[in-house]
Formats: sequence, C-alpha cells, structure tokens
Amino acid sequence: MNNNIKKELERIEIPKELHERSKLGVRIAKSEQPKRKFKKTIAIPLVASVFLIFSVGVGAASIPSFNNLLSIVSPQIALMLQPIQISSEDDGIKMEVVAAMNDDEMAVIYVTIQDLTGNRIDKTLDIYDYSLTEGHMFNSQIVDYDETTNTATLRIQANGGESLNNKKIRFHIGSFLSHKQTFEEVEVNANLMEVKNNTPQTISLDMNNIPGGSGEIFGELKEQGTVQVLKPDETELYLPKIEFMHISNLGFIDNRLHIQTKWTGDDIDSHGYIYFIDALGDKIHASNISFGIDKLGNTNYGTKYREYIFDVDNLDINELKLMGDFVSNGNHTTGNWNTTFKIQSVGEEKKVDFSKDFGTWMANSITVSPLGVTLYGNGEFNNSSKIVVNAKMNDGSVQTLDSMTSFSENEKVKAKFVPSLPLDSSKIESINIDGIEIDF
Repeated sequence: MNNNIKKELERIEIPKELHERSKLGVRIAKSEQPKRKFKKTIAIPLVASVFLIFSVGVGAASIPSFNNLLSIVSPQIALMLQPIQISSEDDGIKMEVVAAMNDDEMAVIYVTIQDLTGNRIDKTLDIYDYSLTEGHMFNSQIVDYDETTNTATLRIQANGGESLNNKKIRFHIGSFLSHKQTFEEVEVNANLMEVKNNTPQTISLDMNNIPGGSGEIFGELKEQGTVQVLKPDETELYLPKIEFMHISNLGFIDNRLHIQTKWTGDDIDSHGYIYFIDALGDKIHASNISFGIDKLGNTNYGTKYREYIFDVDNLDINELKLMGDFVSNGNHTTGNWNTTFKIQSVGEEKKVDFSKDFGTWMANSITVSPLGVTLYGNGEFNNSSKIVVNAKMNDGSVQTLDSMTSFSENEKVKAKFVPSLPLDSSKIESINIDGIEIDF
C-alpha cells in the first residue's frame, strides 16, 4: 500500500466488530485522525550481549532464509533475532516463520510468503486473517518483495510479549490480500456553497448501535447517545475511477458539514478517507461514523455507509479543496497455513520509577529493553497525545523513539516507544520523556 495513504488510514480507530479482520483481532485501527496506536513503519532494534550476537549468528549461518532476511533488515537487527525456519504449505503457497524475538511487552516475528505456482503475491500483499496464540493487538507490514522468487517478507508485531516468552506458540494465517489499487488525491467536485444553502433530510442514529468511528468529535457524538445523520441515497456523486464507493448525500447539520459515502461491499477490504486541503497544502481531517440501513430506511448496525463530519465553523470552505484517498483490494487468497514454535526473550529489561501526569493517565515507571522504552501507568491512554521520547547514548548520540504502540485495559496503561535504529540498552546514558531526563 502506498506509504502516504497507509499512514493516514492507520489513524482510524475501528472497533473489533467493524469487519471480519477486526473481529479476528488482526488489523489495528485505520485512521481518519492522527493516532499512533499501530501500523507505523518500525525498524526493530535488537542489540544484546556479544555472546548472543555470536551464538545466534553462527547458528543462523546455515539457514538460507535467515541469511536472506539479514540482507533485508540489516545485520545489526537480523543477527539478534532467534532463527525459527518452520514452514507450512497450502495450495502451492508456502509460509515460513523465519525469525522471532520478544521482550515483556512486544513480540516481533518475520514471515515469508511465497507463491510456488502462480502470481497471487505482489508488493501490495497484506495479511487479512491471522492469529498468534497468547498475543493480542496485532499488526503486520510487508518489508520486502522479491519479484524473482515471488516472495514477500513481512514483519508481524503483537503486544503481550511476556506471555509468549519461552512458550510454544502457534502462528496461523487464514487469508491475505494482494494486487491492491491505490487512488490518491482524488478531487471531489461538489458545490459546497449550494449544499450549505439547502436544508437536508436527516434520520436518527443510535451511537450505541454502530460498529465504530473516529476523529476529534467522535467522543462528543458518542456521549450524545442519538445523533442526526443524512438521509441515505439522496444523491449519487461518483469519483473518477472509483467503483467501490460513491457519495450518497451531502449537507450541513448543526453547522457541521456531513459527507455520506456508500460502499458496495464487493471488495472485502476497500477503504479510504475524505479530507480538505487548505491554501497552504495542509490537510484538514474529518471525524467519521459507520452504520447500516434496514429495509425500512432506519439506521442499524453495519458498514454500508460512512459519514464524514467536518467542523467548519472557523473555515472558509471556498478556500478549501475537497479530496479523497482510497484503496481497493484485488485478490483475496484463502488457505490454512499453521506453524508452531518457541520464542525467546531478547534479555532482561531495566526498570526505573518515573512519575508524570499525562492528563488522562499517570505514569509510574518505565522499562528499557533492546526493543525500546515502555511507560507504565494508570488511567486511559489518549491516542491524540504526542509524547516525545529520546535515548541519549554514552557516545553523545541521541536516538529518537519515533514509533509508538499503546494498550489500555482496566485502567492500566502501557505505551511502548520504538526507535528506528538498533538500541543498545547497555550503552544508554539517559532517557528523555517530554523534556524530563532519566539518568541511567
């Protein structure tokens, strides 16, 4: 998937019930609004003791698939991974678990998928249905595609690393998507001033009977219990080359612009988002709500419609350009690929007390491992908050931990920050969290 679209789509928070992938606990949220819960490019940092580097490196020397992984992800990373080399084949497609590792919060698994008989795999491959015993809140990302061998290499990430340590676990893939089509910066030609002068028909939507939504005002709408949305299918505005969705209504409700889209459902995982671009080229994102319609025209639980809602009180819509980015999946390949293996921890974590109020939650400690820095606390993590974490090394260099995953349950918060380069925890001088320096 195109990286720009991917970053935007990954921001949407979609509950588990929204579609089959989420029911299976597979895809982390796609996003209309900035959030860094999942699915950002992560270069896995793995630096431990010299003994571990030597022992793993020697053991891996005779494993072709592991050596190939080393050439993809860099020696610093690959030499620290635990070689697995366990494969499963179904219908001419081979899935191999090449390497894995974990710490107390995160598990990372490198997997290859190769089509031995056809061309069902390409550089857009995305696992749709997969599971890992004991883990939760998964995401996957393709890191390499070899056109010569028709092989894709993916990185699977899961929270719950501590529960996986030294245990026999099962990794399963049930289906994947490939040959996706990407449509970027599609202009939406709509006369919004004319829309503003008309009063649209609306219907009631029970916010407690929807599969999900996201955005800055989603929480406010959720608290209202019942909100008004546009009456479906009052118009048919099609976008160039987009056949899997169209705009089914536009209108202003309570001074907010509502743009309703209708999705055909023919594609198992077509998705996208609508946004404004201002005169400076900056994007203005919408909140959104998904819902369905019954035979009587009343709203119900479903994903047939998605309504994008813009708060435009302080905006001149004449100065804005309405755009959309969309992705349609091509092939949906099903099968049964299963592997069972043990995963080993990268080593002990360093833990120190750390107290800071982040508004909706209070941090009380941090841990540092080769995989990054984890904040622990109590409360409810705010996905829109931006926490800056850096690691100062003994040689004076500074590494920014620019990728984050978070998990909140029963008012317990974990927020893990991962660097883009290997992090040698034995050489850390200090950790800086939002300007607070913690000496190591």
